[in-house]
Amino acid sequence: MRGEHFRRAESVSLAQQLTQELCRPDYFNRQMDQAYVLICSPSVHVPLEGFRRDEAAALYSFTIADTDLEAVRVAYTIQPQLESVELYAIPRDVEDAILQFFPTARFFASRAMLMERLLHFDEDADEACRRLFMVPEAHGFSLIAFAEGRLLFANTFVAETSPDTLYFVLNTWQTLGFDTLNDHLVICTSADIQEQRRALEEYLMHIDVVTDPDLFPLVPLAKEKEVPSDLKALLLNRL
Repeated sequence: MRGEHFRRAESVSLAQQLTQELCRPDYFNRQMDQAYVLICSPSVHVPLEGFRRDEAAALYSFTIADTDLEAVRVAYTIQPQLESVELYAIPRDVEDAILQFFPTARFFASRAMLMERLLHFDEDADEACRRLFMVPEAHGFSLIAFAEGRLLFANTFVAETSPDTLYFVLNTWQTLGFDTLNDHLVICTSADIQEQRRALEEYLMHIDVVTDPDLFPLVPLAKEKEVPSDLKALLLNRL
């Protein structure tokens, strides 16, 4: 298996950069059976029983107010185990750039893959307690919780400072009615979060840290720090 990382070029659009990279002979001349594309964009969760395909774009643009439906295609990832559907946006020019090289490419919402894995991690844990999963991201974090095998809560927060992080975590904890003495905050990261953890420990009794090898025990790439968690989740969930 091979991995490559490309630094985002500011001089050209993402679609143009993708086209330039995929035109390289070592990509263009290589036979690939299937391409899988993970899209990181703001998302909207809809209960599966209330999902209507023809209403997806309108619902997404209503929730994400600055959506330009001419510039993006609203797609969805169905999560049958969570009885949920995640709506997300694919820039049309980026999608066209990928499809001209990989016509059968399959697209997935990045966060949806990780949520499926966290559901099973929650079910497999021994303690009879509730868990609020915290997933650090580039400019903040996502908070995810389950109840009786179904999605209870999922949201992403922009937080640049420790007080912001404390506010969003504790507010969500209180809103969900979690118990400070018995329930657990589970931080999913391999990064150094000692400062964040010490701040949270002033208010929460149980804080667990799980790393990718804990979340993805069956994925050979679990210990590879260069491979993002959502890609590991895709390998475990769908391939």
